[in-house]
Amino acid sequence: MARISLSLVDLYKKAFGVSPEAFKPNFPKTYGEVDGMRAGTGMGGSPYYEDGRNGKIFMPVTISFEDEDQVAYGGAGRESNSDQKPNKSWQLPNPVVSVESKKHIIDTVLTERRGTVKEMINTSDYEITIRGLIIGATHDFPEDQIAMLRDAYEQNKPVSIASAVTDIFLLRPDRSGSDKVVIAEMRMPVIPGVKNVRPYELKLISDETFNLISIE
Repeated sequence: MARISLSLVDLYKKAFGVSPEAFKPNFPKTYGEVDGMRAGTGMGGSPYYEDGRNGKIFMPVTISFEDEDQVAYGGAGRESNSDQKPNKSWQLPNPVVSVESKKHIIDTVLTERRGTVKEMINTSDYEITIRGLIIGATHDFPEDQIAMLRDAYEQNKPVSIASAVTDIFLLRPDRSGSDKVVIAEMRMPVIPGVKNVRPYELKLISDETFNLISIE
């Protein structure tokens, strides 16, 4: 059997133009740390390390959604106020996660004074970008994983996301512990000359449950 040797850093740089430190982590020892005693999970319960199809993954990301071919059941993921349970999960291959947000602010100009009065209106949704590499277990096109990417993207409703990074921003009391996001965009660039690796990029937007009260 032929052995395949790939550099995730080089492939990621060819696909997205940057070299992520996530694929070559160097963890300096901190005061009081004992080898083999690092924290295993984040504050929301998501793991820091997990075995993936191509080896150990740091900061794994799992997306869960309803399988339309099966009957939904039970209560929902980690969200306590839903009446359906995601029953199809996908651990994203070799993910690198970034989170962005901005505040909507109204600036009011003051007469004969410098500066403005800034009135903060609200904080916008969290925009989550996930970039990664889908790598076939053999030197073949990774069709099964690309099909799973398609299934996740084609969900026209919120999906659940579990990650030590996103948990920090999503699993909060003011969001009722909701881990829901909407997959807004998908991109799949190519790496010329490599047939068993496909980069992917997902853009997700945090979704929050609102209770509308009718006042008559």
